[in-house]
Amino acid sequence: MQSYVNLKTYHVSVDARIPEYIISLGDEQGREKAVQADVTAWEIQDHPLFDHLKNRLHVFLPDYRIKELWGVVYGPGDYAKTHIHSGFDLSFVWYVDACTSCAPLIFPDFEHPWMPPLSIVEPNTHELHVFPSHSEHYVPPQTCKHRRVVISGNLCHFDNCPERP
Repeated sequence: MQSYVNLKTYHVSVDARIPEYIISLGDEQGREKAVQADVTAWEIQDHPLFDHLKNRLHVFLPDYRIKELWGVVYGPGDYAKTHIHSGFDLSFVWYVDACTSCAPLIFPDFEHPWMPPLSIVEPNTHELHVFPSHSEHYVPPQTCKHRRVVISGNLCHFDNCPERP
C-alpha cells in the first residue's frame, strides 16, 4: 500500500510588495543547503509584510507558532534537492509569485519508487501548503523564465516551542 503525505492547502492573499521585497534581499545562504536558488535569511517573520500571513496561520493552525520564515527565488535551472525540515512539527510553502509553468513541489515515495510521487503540488499564487516537517520533498529544476517566488517556513507546536528571545 502506498503511503501519503498529510498536506493541507489554504488560500492566503499576497501583498503585491512581497515578491519584490524577497527578490531585493538576494541570496543570503550561498546555495550551501538543499535549496539551489536565492534564499533569504532564515528569520524574516518580523517584517510587517508578513503580518497577514502570521494572522492567517494563527487562524488555520492556532496551536502552532512560526519558528523560521524565509523567502526563495527560483530562476531558470534553480532547484531544491530532496530534504526534510528536521526539528520542527510542520513546514509550509506559500506561493507569492508563480506561474502554471513553474516547477512544482514534489513529495516522492521512497518506499515504493516504482509508484508515482505521493503528491505533486503545482504552483498557484496565493496558495499555502502545510505538511509534516519530516516529509521528504524537492523541487525539480525551474524550466520556465518566470521567477518562482515562495515564502517557506517551519512551525512548532506551542507545547514544545519556546518563544524566541
